[in-house]
Amino acid sequence: MTKPKQGMALLVVMVIVTLVALAAYGFNQQMTDAYRVSQLQIERAQARLTAMSAIEALKVTLMQPRGMRLNFHRDGLDSFAAVTIESIEGLGEQEDSVWSFSVVTPKNEFAIEASNRPEQNLPWRFGLSNESAKLNLLVLNQWENAESGQALKALMNLPGMDSAMAKAIMRVYQISGSSQTSTVTLTDRLGAASSEDSGDPAQWTRQWAKLYCGGDWDHNYRLDSLELALMGEQELGEANFSSIQQEPTVSTPAPVAWRDYVTLDSGQKNENLAGNRRVFLNGEDLQALHQQLTAIWPPEWANFVIAARQFGVSRGAASGGSSAISAAEWTPDFSIPAAERFSSPLELVGANVSIRQDNDKVKQMRSPFSDDFGDRTNYLRGLLEDVSVHPGPVIVGQVDVMDAPREVLLGVPGMSADVADQIVERRVSSAGTEATRDTIAWLWTENVIDLPTFIKLQPWLTVGGDCYHAQIVAFRDTLTPTFRCTVTLDGTTHEVITRNFRSWDAWGQGFTISDLRGEMSPEDNPNHADSYLP
Repeated sequence: MTKPKQGMALLVVMVIVTLVALAAYGFNQQMTDAYRVSQLQIERAQARLTAMSAIEALKVTLMQPRGMRLNFHRDGLDSFAAVTIESIEGLGEQEDSVWSFSVVTPKNEFAIEASNRPEQNLPWRFGLSNESAKLNLLVLNQWENAESGQALKALMNLPGMDSAMAKAIMRVYQISGSSQTSTVTLTDRLGAASSEDSGDPAQWTRQWAKLYCGGDWDHNYRLDSLELALMGEQELGEANFSSIQQEPTVSTPAPVAWRDYVTLDSGQKNENLAGNRRVFLNGEDLQALHQQLTAIWPPEWANFVIAARQFGVSRGAASGGSSAISAAEWTPDFSIPAAERFSSPLELVGANVSIRQDNDKVKQMRSPFSDDFGDRTNYLRGLLEDVSVHPGPVIVGQVDVMDAPREVLLGVPGMSADVADQIVERRVSSAGTEATRDTIAWLWTENVIDLPTFIKLQPWLTVGGDCYHAQIVAFRDTLTPTFRCTVTLDGTTHEVITRNFRSWDAWGQGFTISDLRGEMSPEDNPNHADSYLP
């Protein structure tokens, strides 16, 4: 008979304790992982909510009258760099728990001039893009009707455009002389439009996408090494791929992308700078028109408008044998119907009206909108801001002369290369101020163009706009998830509408936290590209 083994019970207990400890450890690890996943999801949700808060804040600004926010999209660090969200439920008051957002957009020629601005050496800036600075494809038909061949000319001014692609775009939007139309998305339309030409429609779609984004697939306004390789501008060998992953270098300059030149969303409320609806000059009820005008203008201005609508306008010296009559002493006869319509309010400047009396005598009425009656800046502001020849509540596609690149200006009907060059040169000079350049009147008062050219260009030009595009990046610190999105804000309606919302956070952070905070430039941080990778 064998003796019981000594310590067997103790061994069994130790095994059980070990198994229980391992089970407890595994359970604890599962709970820890679940907590981390839960915390990560919470932080992602908070980042998204921060971006949504930024959109709502921008909407509030866009609801203000245009005169109060003409340059708000270029406020830079003061308004768009690391704006903090002070209270989010569930967060403490620790400094590292404060969520922030930055609003960025591709840099243009107005971007950063001061040498102490941290984003001066970057291909982007803090702020928004004014959609009115771009060529609106939806108004190409109007431009074509104004001047034959203007739509093709406007498209050919875009960098990298060729005639085949331009004609395909014209067919998409049924521009005069084009025959094919099609379906839903622009890329689908271009594929259908290209079927009339030689080549693979899918290739056209890829070409459009490449030209539209300029190869900047992750939408961080620069061409990184991988994007350059995809564009065929450098070979992506094993060594180069390794260098991208381990030893990042400063990114290349910004791409040349059609997204910075074309749009489908530019527009402006048919209101003056103070937010009041403009008076429609071409209405048929002349008595109602006169009442509306006398509410905002001197009586002689309103009288001359009625006379011009009834009898038409002419230019030059008064005809011989006629006597003069002032607009102030003339009494309108509203029983005479309107015979003329204006293409531009500026047609009233320096004009004459021949009024035939009952005795067949003709009296000449000189326009009160003349330098003979005072400073032209006074009546120009009234003609450009208080009245309009557009009957609708929104004017679509006018080009902002203070923001539009030269390529877009050249496409405007009646715009010459010399005038476009002068606009680009003059608008960055110190000769004018924000107060004197808040309307397009400065083009004439500063002798950029003459009056006939001004009348021709006025229907297509503006200052400011009500539609803006931006990328919003929400962040907290270098370890917390970020959220970034692009959005177009349409302020042409009573409530600002969000259009073209697209999330980009799946493509990576895109920007360094230090850059988003406006803390340093690429020269200060030669390895700043390390945070651009997904």
